Amino acid sequence: MNSTSINRPTYILGVYYGHNATACLLKDGNVISIASEERFNGIKNFAGFPKKAIDYVLKEANIASDELSFVTVSHKYGTPIHSMAKVKSGISVKFFVLLYGPIGIIRKIWGNLAFHFKSISSVGRIFYLFTIYTVGFITNQKEMNFLAEYLGLDRSKIIPYDHHLSHAASAYYSSPFNDKKVLVLTLDGEGDSFCASVNIFEKDKIKIISKTPRENSLGLLYAYLTEHLGMKSNEHEYKVMGLAPYAKDTDVLKVYENIKNIIKVDKEKLTFRSTFNTVDTEKFLHAYMHNVRFDILAGTFQKLLEDKIIEWIEASIQKTGVSSLALAGGVFMNVKVNKKIAESKDVKELFILPSCGDESSIIGSSYLAYLEECDKDRKEYSIAPIQNIYWGPQLGDREIEKDLKDFKALRRFNIEKVEDIEKETAKLLAKGAIVARVSGKMEFGARALGNRSILADPRDPDVVRIINEQVKNRDFWMPFAPSILKERAKDYIVNPKNLDSHYMMLSFDTTEKGRNDLRAAIHPSDFTVRPQIVERGFNQKYYYLLKEFEKLTGVGGVLNTSLNLHGYPIVLGSKEALYVFKNSGLEFLTIENYLLSKK
Repeated sequence: MNSTSINRPTYILGVYYGHNATACLLKDGNVISIASEERFNGIKNFAGFPKKAIDYVLKEANIASDELSFVTVSHKYGTPIHSMAKVKSGISVKFFVLLYGPIGIIRKIWGNLAFHFKSISSVGRIFYLFTIYTVGFITNQKEMNFLAEYLGLDRSKIIPYDHHLSHAASAYYSSPFNDKKVLVLTLDGEGDSFCASVNIFEKDKIKIISKTPRENSLGLLYAYLTEHLGMKSNEHEYKVMGLAPYAKDTDVLKVYENIKNIIKVDKEKLTFRSTFNTVDTEKFLHAYMHNVRFDILAGTFQKLLEDKIIEWIEASIQKTGVSSLALAGGVFMNVKVNKKIAESKDVKELFILPSCGDESSIIGSSYLAYLEECDKDRKEYSIAPIQNIYWGPQLGDREIEKDLKDFKALRRFNIEKVEDIEKETAKLLAKGAIVARVSGKMEFGARALGNRSILADPRDPDVVRIINEQVKNRDFWMPFAPSILKERAKDYIVNPKNLDSHYMMLSFDTTEKGRNDLRAAIHPSDFTVRPQIVERGFNQKYYYLLKEFEKLTGVGGVLNTSLNLHGYPIVLGSKEALYVFKNSGLEFLTIENYLLSKK
């Protein structure tokens, strides 16, 4: 490496093609921007090439693509279904696209046989691996070729990394304890033919202890249950989790006795073992669960998820002797599971990557590329723990004024520019108003953290119905969540380990005061809460808003739900927020210092 390049920043772009396609950018080992394509094109959980997200992260850093050191993808093989849907050229790929129809029919027939005759299931594993290591490899190569062509880069700069290793790296290096030995666990539906891994990370040293094949996937099991209950897998699992507490414990335990052994934990190998291929979960549900009521099903499989994960984690801690945990993978979006993990006596420290589904796996693949680059150049790596995840676009006055003009907002709404908009918002909330808020940089991920949010007084249970009627149209059993001041957290939640909850990745039991002050923002059945704990340093303006609300009401938090219409992603900026405002019953919207109200 010459002297000129030594001083040049190392920029690494991460690109994820699949479900909820996303792009991220690292500068010298630290995330500086990340966004999902859904925010730009309005298609929730968009799967495909994240062109606009890539363009955004490069523009945000004010760099051209030829300034990138590397580009990473967080899978080596992908899944043939997803991959072939995105590749539109090449004789070899077109052949596999045509072939996939007959393969799907064969897989269905084989799945029925293997479900009833377990001894032949290993043959199916071999066939699947052959398919993914041929079709998946070829189509992944095509994707990377297309990415190199789009960016105008040499193909050698596009690097694929193992999917679960990417998840693991994203959790460890983002964590507040990335300078010591940590037990890193990953758990999802599937990725690169596996569904779970156990690893030890210590600075730049990585030891992979175990990986569980995707045929034994708790994530797939829960996804197929979601479909069985008439909802969308890879999207509505949180609804199953929200439904689960409504089932009576006695009813759940009766069914649980019949299913508790369909997934077992091998405490020596630290893997999961299923009594059937979890890709065929629907067959199991139809055969044995067809007469079980929906809420009992949700409660039973939520318990199965919790019990098996806790058993796996505690076995991993006991075998490795490491009790500091970092977690990633889509299954850990389940905050009820995370609550059980946090409560385990074996767990001393816990970090769960925010929005830890596949959309964030490219953070990990980009960390891995950065570590390899540092090692090659004999440089010390420097990866700081993440401080917040406000990594998206920020609005300026000129852009807001243009959007207001284009939307003819002056004719439609009352508009006022307010110097202290946070204080004015707090006053409105204290009077019972529901206020949509667009402020600062957009937060990354599935959960709104105050900057693209709908806010309300958490003491008033009527706001749940009103928000649902006006804009959210959520299922009746689903709870909202609060943002609470850190200094008031002990008043509201039971958190003896003082775990951080800046990103709504944990749920907690509530205190009596919490059940009173936050009653519109807690689960109405089990009184648990999924809080965003707000510190001044994480979001100064939002913290100030909460403090002003506290001055007026004595309550140290507000109800916070994402700003979007039902079925749409969280809004990107003023244009999308104005569309939501017009097409909903919301009465107040703040965009930076602009206060809009309906005439």
